[in-house]
Amino acid sequence: MLKHLKQYLNLNNGVLLVALLIALSWVWGTVEAIQKNFALQQQVDTLNQELTYYELENETLAFQKKYYQTNEYLELSARERLNKAAPGEKLLMLPSNTIIPAAKEEAPATTPIQERSNFEQWRYFLLSNKQ
Repeated sequence: MLKHLKQYLNLNNGVLLVALLIALSWVWGTVEAIQKNFALQQQVDTLNQELTYYELENETLAFQKKYYQTNEYLELSARERLNKAAPGEKLLMLPSNTIIPAAKEEAPATTPIQERSNFEQWRYFLLSNKQ
């Protein structure tokens, strides 16, 4: 067995083995770098999406601020909150909605489903026996 190993352990095979190990370590490092770059790019994309969202939210808030400073908003707010009217308009005040008590309903002729036994509920379901 030792004779067979000596046959393969020469300088050319040793150089080839070292070159193979260097190539494998280079490939391994490249794969790790690609994976790290991919993960970092995902983080960058996520942060860019968040940045875009916050920029849109900021613009929306700026538009709302401008709207709240307009005379139209002040007029609508005064009408709604202070019950004010524009010159020449008449304000109509209506009473608040009240709930009218409903008339008593007649008791159902059948037993409610909740009060039936499990067997009766299945019988009702399967046979449509409405007793």
